[in-house]
Amino acid sequence: MGDRLDQIEARLATIERRLRALESNRPPPSEVQTATEMTVEALGDESVSNAATHLGRVLLIFGGAYLLRAITDFEFLPTQAGIPIGIAYALIWLYLAYRFGATENRRTGAAIYGCVSVLLVLPILVEAVTHFKLLTGPSSAVALLVFCAMALGVAVLRDLRSVGWLTVVAGLGTVLVLVRASGAATSLAQVLLLLGFASLWIRYRREWKGLQWLGALGVDFGVVLLGVLSIHEQWDVSPLACYFFGIALWAVYLLSFVVRSHLQGHDPGVFEAVQAALASAIAFGAAIFVARISPVYMIVMGVAALLFAAVAYGLAFAPQTRSARGRSFYFYSTLGMVLVVGGSAVLLPLGVAAIALSMLAVATAWLSGRQERVALSLQCTLLLIAAGVASGALENTLHALAGAVDDWPSLAVSQLIVGAAAVVCLFIPVAQRSDRWGRMAGLPQLVALALSVWVVGGQMVTVLAPFLAGVAGDTPDPGKLATLRTAVLAAAAVVLAISSRYKRWPEARWLAYPVLVTVGVKLVFEDFPNGRPATLFMGLALVGGALILVAKFLPKRSARRAET
Repeated sequence: MGDRLDQIEARLATIERRLRALESNRPPPSEVQTATEMTVEALGDESVSNAATHLGRVLLIFGGAYLLRAITDFEFLPTQAGIPIGIAYALIWLYLAYRFGATENRRTGAAIYGCVSVLLVLPILVEAVTHFKLLTGPSSAVALLVFCAMALGVAVLRDLRSVGWLTVVAGLGTVLVLVRASGAATSLAQVLLLLGFASLWIRYRREWKGLQWLGALGVDFGVVLLGVLSIHEQWDVSPLACYFFGIALWAVYLLSFVVRSHLQGHDPGVFEAVQAALASAIAFGAAIFVARISPVYMIVMGVAALLFAAVAYGLAFAPQTRSARGRSFYFYSTLGMVLVVGGSAVLLPLGVAAIALSMLAVATAWLSGRQERVALSLQCTLLLIAAGVASGALENTLHALAGAVDDWPSLAVSQLIVGAAAVVCLFIPVAQRSDRWGRMAGLPQLVALALSVWVVGGQMVTVLAPFLAGVAGDTPDPGKLATLRTAVLAAAAVVLAISSRYKRWPEARWLAYPVLVTVGVKLVFEDFPNGRPATLFMGLALVGGALILVAKFLPKRSARRAET
């Protein structure tokens, strides 16, 4: 009976073990370890075998290319036939890359064949120009462009990133070699432009990061190189080539960014911002470069810039851009502002441009409050600064507040309008709070306050100094001029302290004491050396009174905390 029970227990234990094995669906530990070791060993052997196979194929392919070269060198084939046969031989491997790229387990071989094809064709093109003299510069540019288009097409269709990168890198290098060898810089610049355009849209199509930077670097350098080569007489390059290529570069990239953002629904990134700035700078630089030939080219550039600016602002304020509140608004609004500044400076007299920029600053201030965008408040400030530079208001203010009495500046209408616009922008409610900007949301208003104090204070000194200090006459009084400047700056500090008590200008509190410090430094270096007892008395009284009033009117920290 006991033996029977032992047998039953043994059978039950066996069944239990089998059930556990079926539930886990795993072999015993020893079997798992053995299978893993065998798999790793097999994979290692397979990797080494595949690498050796691919390397052997590459060597055989290059060996075949050198065989064709040897047959041509020994004149078994004429040169006119050897070069086309060599190119056809390389294109066979590009075709095989296209064929093999359609099969997942043959993609490594496809990438190798595509790279080998690139490495075979491009040196043949260089030698066809430099050694065999079969191709001219323009014809070599066409051949290079056709091959790069074919190789990039295969890379995109079969998602062969290595082939795409090598084609762009080798294409850029080949262009530089052919420019030096053939002198056809204008024809080969077209290849750079198309490579840049292709690399951009390949990045958009396949998300190959970094390729667009390489293409843009090549075409940017190519346009600049055209301008440099046009200076030297040994190069047959017209300055107009740089101009037209600059405009083409500018238009191609800006239009591509528009299609990407508003037709495909992708926000601009770092590349778009950097390349838009570089392309604009190159285009404007090319226009300035050819302005010595005819001012018409500057006019065309200015009109084009203003048209692009109108389009950029239209895209920035389009309903889909405003509702998304993404990077597209910042990109296109900033681009529009830059193009307006550049286009107006190129197209209009500086005084008229300053007036136009001042009016635009007032408009952006109004839009900032209406749409609650701190970015527009910042643009308002930048436009005021640009208007001040264009009108000469900032330079004249510097002379009025810190310059010598000689050659006293006069006020132009455009400078007065810039000062008035700066004050008007302070009274227009702008956006001063934003979760995205945080504490930096008040920075544009702070700069606008400083600009207003600077411009308006300088204009007051400019107007009053001829009457109170005789700076426009034969006997100017430096002491009186120093006291007048002290009075204006001290009054500005008091006005800033009073303004900081209002919710509209809380940033003014950050400027009151810096202005007083400036006045104190000025007392030491200007008032005391140039003043007399009477003027020094007035200057010290003004500064002392300003210190008392600023301390009285400036909001205390506890009051500011209660407001917030």
